[in-house]
Amino acid sequence: MTGPRLLLRAPVLDDADALFERIGSDVEVMRYLVSAVHPDVLHTRRVITEKLNTSADSRTWAIALQSTGDVIGLTSYQRHAPHSAEVGGCVGRRWWGAGYLPEALNLQLAALADDPEVYRVWATCHVDNTPAARMMVHIGFVLEGRLAREAVYPAMGPEPCDSLLYAKILR
Repeated sequence: MTGPRLLLRAPVLDDADALFERIGSDVEVMRYLVSAVHPDVLHTRRVITEKLNTSADSRTWAIALQSTGDVIGLTSYQRHAPHSAEVGGCVGRRWWGAGYLPEALNLQLAALADDPEVYRVWATCHVDNTPAARMMVHIGFVLEGRLAREAVYPAMGPEPCDSLLYAKILR
């Protein structure tokens, strides 16, 4: 999928070094994700391999800059129910606030809107992740509520934390 500045493509093992440096090893980037900081690039390679071996109900894309081909993040969707999909993503800290993640998510939303079986798209974020919450509203999601002790965010500790649930109705 191609946007004004981005190309979404399947991740490949050659992306591991960039993804480890820009996301997996960065404690600040990983803070509000439900994955732990990667101990080494081999871990990142294993994650990419897992993402390559997904079903039709789950898809991950590398977020690459059209101008350079540099991989700056990941975005994905997962179908949990017949008529809905969960979306998510992250970009390296250097690209925060530049609109790259909203652009990537909008590309995904356009693709999901073409699927006649998907009516609802949703996403969650940690209750303290204000930039993510603002971004979801910016791309048309509506806050549906607070989910008590919904997810473990490893950087926050071993206990489940509250999350905010956002959704967008496609049709």
